[in-house]
Amino acid sequence: MPSKKSKKKVISKKLDATVEKETSPRTAKLVLFVFGLGPLVLMGLFLFSNGFFSSTK
Repeated sequence: MPSKKSKKKVISKKLDATVEKETSPRTAKLVLFVFGLGPLVLMGLFLFSNGFFSSTK
């Protein structure tokens, strides 16, 4: 009867790299600001540059 060999569990480096990092509230607010208000500001600048807001009397 062959003896059972104990297998060691190998922890790869990829497992350590995939550990989630906690996001800080400052980073979350910055991302919301850039992706939330950024497109609105760009849209406003585009419309202003094309004369959308100028009144023709």
